[in-house]
Amino acid sequence: MRDPLLGAALRAAVDAAFETEQVPLLQRLVDLPSHTYARDDVEIAAAALDEAAAAVGLTCTKVPDPSGRFADHRIYADPSVGDGPSLALVGHIDTVFPRSLGFLAFRRDGDVARGPGVLDMKSGLTSVIFALRALRAVAPARASLPVRFIVVSDEEVGSPSSAAMYRELAPRLTGALVFESGREGDTIVTRRKGGGLFTITVRGRAAHAGNNHHKGVNAIHALALLVDRVERLTDYARGVTVNVGLIEGGTAKNTVPASAKCQIDARFETVADAERVAAYLQQLAREPFAGVADVPERLREVTVEVSGGITRPPMEATAASQRLRGVYEPYAAACGLHVGECPLQGGGSDANLLAADGVPCVDGLGPYGQHFHETEEWCSLDSLRRRTAALACFLAEEAGTCFR
Repeated sequence: MRDPLLGAALRAAVDAAFETEQVPLLQRLVDLPSHTYARDDVEIAAAALDEAAAAVGLTCTKVPDPSGRFADHRIYADPSVGDGPSLALVGHIDTVFPRSLGFLAFRRDGDVARGPGVLDMKSGLTSVIFALRALRAVAPARASLPVRFIVVSDEEVGSPSSAAMYRELAPRLTGALVFESGREGDTIVTRRKGGGLFTITVRGRAAHAGNNHHKGVNAIHALALLVDRVERLTDYARGVTVNVGLIEGGTAKNTVPASAKCQIDARFETVADAERVAAYLQQLAREPFAGVADVPERLREVTVEVSGGITRPPMEATAASQRLRGVYEPYAAACGLHVGECPLQGGGSDANLLAADGVPCVDGLGPYGQHFHETEEWCSLDSLRRRTAALACFLAEEAGTCFR
């Protein structure tokens, strides 16, 4: 830090509150189930975070989901931020664990904390709260920061509601730190694959398979030919995978099927490849067998519809995001964390959305742990303490920097 005494004081403030207040807040949040589609549960858990944010002087703006499926999203900020530019601190309150799973309670064994969402990503939420608290205690003159703490309620299902909120906020964001779970060796995430979900529906013509087979147009046959073309989009050298994972069709074995459909999971490393895959699938809908000579003539009568699209664009490393990483890393190192860039990650996060909107992002700034999305999920409390201190020190000197 440029001010070593301030850094030492901030680390001491984080340490002083860690066992007595930060870990209890983590336990409270983990003990409140918040499966994405359990709207009322998510709202209760978010209300607990509202209280913690208010205690460090942040106001809360709630952004409702227009569909009503998800709990309100939250934007916490110091009142001085108003509509001005700010750094984004990003997380989500929802988890993948429904109540029916029976995996509901916080447990601790020394440095290891276990429970639903303890790693992904309720621990990261406490890191933001207690970094801001440390600043407020040690350097109150610096506590009115140009920062927005954004917490959404639908990240685990692809952020279908909060994506619009991110797009609206993006022009006012100078950069974004995302507190998804930390990676091995404390490396920082700058690249994530993007993803898309598509459904191909084929409609043919039904007929009795015994009496009038020749009058039918077999939608399953047509779809099978299309599946081969879709799967050939996979290109491991480019980091593109296209997987037909579910398929259904027909009504009875003695009826020529009038309809069939399949669901496709697509992953890509670059925006260009994401657009190429999406465009190819849409072209299939317009001309399903263009240029294919050996298709039975009657199958050319089918109609094809492609629905869905890119759910999360790829997060590509940029000069601006690398600059942000370079500025953050010395603060992490000063708190005993390793530094370095993480390899490309296959899963997505809200960093994908912000990066696509032009916001410099780094991700994976939550504590280290393993088994997120599994009932064995755990996080390291010592890692959480260090991540909290690193954030406090970074914010004290860099919150006002524009990384664009």
